[in-house]
Amino acid sequence: MNPTHTTLSDPRTTPHATRVPQSAIRNPQSAIRTSHAFTLVEILVTIALLAFITLGLFAALDQVQRAFRSGMSQVDRLEAGRAVTEMLPRELEQATPCGANAVTFSTQFIPGSAPLTQSLPGMATTMRTNLLQDCFILTRQNQTWVGIGYCVRVSDANGRLYLPESIPGQTLGVGSLYRFTASTNVLMNNGLAADPGQLYAQFKAAAQVGSAAISNRICDGVIHFYLATYATNGFPIVLGTRFGTNVACFRPDALSISPLYSIVHPARADANFSYPGNLAALYFLSNAVPASVGIELGILEQPSWERYNSIPAPAARLAYLQRSDVSSRVYLFRQRISIRNVDPLAYR
Repeated sequence: MNPTHTTLSDPRTTPHATRVPQSAIRNPQSAIRTSHAFTLVEILVTIALLAFITLGLFAALDQVQRAFRSGMSQVDRLEAGRAVTEMLPRELEQATPCGANAVTFSTQFIPGSAPLTQSLPGMATTMRTNLLQDCFILTRQNQTWVGIGYCVRVSDANGRLYLPESIPGQTLGVGSLYRFTASTNVLMNNGLAADPGQLYAQFKAAAQVGSAAISNRICDGVIHFYLATYATNGFPIVLGTRFGTNVACFRPDALSISPLYSIVHPARADANFSYPGNLAALYFLSNAVPASVGIELGILEQPSWERYNSIPAPAARLAYLQRSDVSSRVYLFRQRISIRNVDPLAYR
């Protein structure tokens, strides 16, 4: 058996041999320089560009999210305003004279606190006055008297109602619109006519501070709720005096002056010269109801309403509401409703 011999081939004569440059053999670092890779500066620049792009995308996404939330908040507020201005007119136009010495319709400004004023954007000297009223409506459904009341209040964790004041006892603020309803039969068991005046008394008791009798909350963020009453000729009903007694009256024509105003029979008025028509409260009795009612509803947008509730200090809450940018976030709804059951004899 022949022994195995190992023969070294000559690189110059081997056809598939790879020749290594002599310069690489002498200087190995030259081989490393010829390889392609990112430098540290290039990597840092790339990371910076990616971070810039990411921040830009995040900012764009945040703006889209803000716009979406703002749009949803606006839709919610508009829907709430439309719901109130659809439900309340249906009930107002059904106000019914009762023929008894009972309240058929009433409006009363919240006592004790001054109205909230707000400066309008770009008009530092022009102020908007926000008013809040309690409203009662007497209607009849077949053989049932139905009393409906609306009031703007705030509630605590136990459901007790309080006045919507930014500074207690001084200035009004923002609250929620609550709806009260009660009913009684037109005739008692003995066949005699029942007194529908008890329904107004029940509403007044339910709307008292600390009461938990009203739980039907219609909408939040109500900053302005005002109902103006009008006579059959379209003139507003205002405060007048007759023999030293406050009365509800109206202009019979455009040329009449205050002493010659016509009186609404029967109606009762309370005076306050800080409110429209110098009226603090207005009560229609017996066969008298307004010929028409103008509704004004102002709702603060949801983020501003939540921000207002999160401010603990009363003075800071008032200052927040009086900012011009906050006053521009109030949605106003106006509507005028004719009363179908108006008795013209009450305006003669």
